[in-house]
Amino acid sequence: MSEHEEQALAALAADDADDGEGHEQYSVRIFLAGLAIGALVGAGVALLFAPRRGADTRRAVSRRAKHLAREARDRYDDVKDKLRRARREKESEDATDA
Repeated sequence: MSEHEEQALAALAADDADDGEGHEQYSVRIFLAGLAIGALVGAGVALLFAPRRGADTRRAVSRRAKHLAREARDRYDDVKDKLRRARREKESEDATDA
């Protein structure tokens, strides 16, 4: 994990600690991470047991892993952006309420 990603995760964790719904969001994130890891492992096992030559299977696994990594980064960025927007909206609502 890169330093930038670690900082982003630390910032998200700090945001979660600030609000009362932090535990629920954390639980959802853990569940989704487990689901994604399970899907990756399942896809890898399925490819390894597919009736192909070794070189073809390795190539397919490599391509699929790169695709999934790109997809995961995109989804992570989307979630991070949504959380930022939600935090900004909450801050603006709190400012207008005060």
